[in-house]
Amino acid sequence: MVVDDHLLLRVLLDDEPAGLRPRGARLVTTGLWYHRLCRAVSNPRVAGALSRRLSGAGPSIGAAVVRAVTGLPETVGLVSLRELAWPMARLLDDGIRLNLLSLEALAAAEQLDAELCLASIDQNPRLLAAAGARGTPIRLVDH
Repeated sequence: MVVDDHLLLRVLLDDEPAGLRPRGARLVTTGLWYHRLCRAVSNPRVAGALSRRLSGAGPSIGAAVVRAVTGLPETVGLVSLRELAWPMARLLDDGIRLNLLSLEALAAAEQLDAELCLASIDQNPRLLAAAGARGTPIRLVDH
């Protein structure tokens, strides 16, 4: 399963949404989603859904979040652009028009033959449409 930054944060904080994954399913994220999560945690001036959620946390909670995010466990896979650069280029050749973050996510799901899971709070209509048109499994998960 390829998860977005919202779902990854929930998993890292031991707050995995019920029904996110079947028992034993491996979680993977992309470099750009991981980067976006790190930015949201490290810089309170970053404006986004994640940073807004984290901005009200007290210092001890904030420190725990930073530790959880920067200590990405080996149980969470991180797909390298080394593996995705060519598939991303092929998607563009196929006429897919997405931003870089979404392009990487779609390429990762297709490369790994995995389901793409997005938090419902961060719906991405263009990514949903592109994945649907290509037959790539994609699911919105209540956040």
